[in-house]
Amino acid sequence: MEFPGEKLVIKLWETAAEKGIGGLFKPWQMRREGRVSIELKREELLVIAQAERDAELLRRGEQLPSSVIPRIAQDPAVSRESGRILPLSLEQRANEELISETIRREVNITRALLHAEDILSDEPQLPPDEKVNDDWLFRWRDSAAQVSGEELQNLWGRVLAGELKAPGSYSLRTLEFLKNLSQQEAEAIAKLSQFVIGGLIYRGQDKTLDKYGISVSFLLDMQQLGVISGVEAIGMTHTWKSIETSRFIQSFISNSLALIATADDPEKSISMPTYMLTAIGRQVSSLGTFDTNVEYLEAVGEYLKSQGFVVKLAKYVRDTPTTIRYFDGREL
Repeated sequence: MEFPGEKLVIKLWETAAEKGIGGLFKPWQMRREGRVSIELKREELLVIAQAERDAELLRRGEQLPSSVIPRIAQDPAVSRESGRILPLSLEQRANEELISETIRREVNITRALLHAEDILSDEPQLPPDEKVNDDWLFRWRDSAAQVSGEELQNLWGRVLAGELKAPGSYSLRTLEFLKNLSQQEAEAIAKLSQFVIGGLIYRGQDKTLDKYGISVSFLLDMQQLGVISGVEAIGMTHTWKSIETSRFIQSFISNSLALIATADDPEKSISMPTYMLTAIGRQVSSLGTFDTNVEYLEAVGEYLKSQGFVVKLAKYVRDTPTTIRYFDGREL
């Protein structure tokens, strides 16, 4: 295959096959080994679309297409003389409902798996030796099976991709949180995530936050939801030390951009007044692709400069779950 995330994608297939997850996904696994192409993707999506149509026909109590064994050949509810479909018995109807629901669940899981595959195919990192926990994987399967919308299927694909790259990234509590998350709550978290820097929100720019709708009332709602903490805690600060011993250097990630603070003295430290993201907040905010509020990020950079640091605003790539490499740095 030879594409950046080849080994991660193979691990995805192996993980799904080992636990019997994604029944519609399974027949394509071996074929992918020598055939990763637009044509293969098109064939997969056609199979999924046909399964969805069959499930809908069963839900309406209609006969399946001729490609499926006709009901007249196996269903006593069809008059063999006239071919007329008679009302289904309760048992027969229940059986068709069960089949329809099974197809629907498998389609949803398969679509989420395909989203995970797309995400992992662009990831250059090697897969970890640790496997995804079985209980976690089955909880993921049950949650992904319930969502039919493209956006939510993409979300569950991101969850699986992230857990496969670094097992333990998303707790069972976070899975439960995501399962119950409303569209309005998801939009509020996306709004907040523009201002998250290194898992925190700098609280020294309240006017800027208010300007973009991040009011105290909004923050209290986010705290009640379980995403942030410390809204009422006046004076809460967070301190960072250097990640190197020869000089001071520390990075502050905000979605696609990073602030890089440096100084000659490795003993220096940075302190900022902050709101803290909870564990769930950090995990959920890592799932989206959010814009960065550059005005706010530059204001934080100016605050760091006032503490005696040289600060650059830069793009970055993540080499491992805990290290980055930055480029195109612009000194503030």
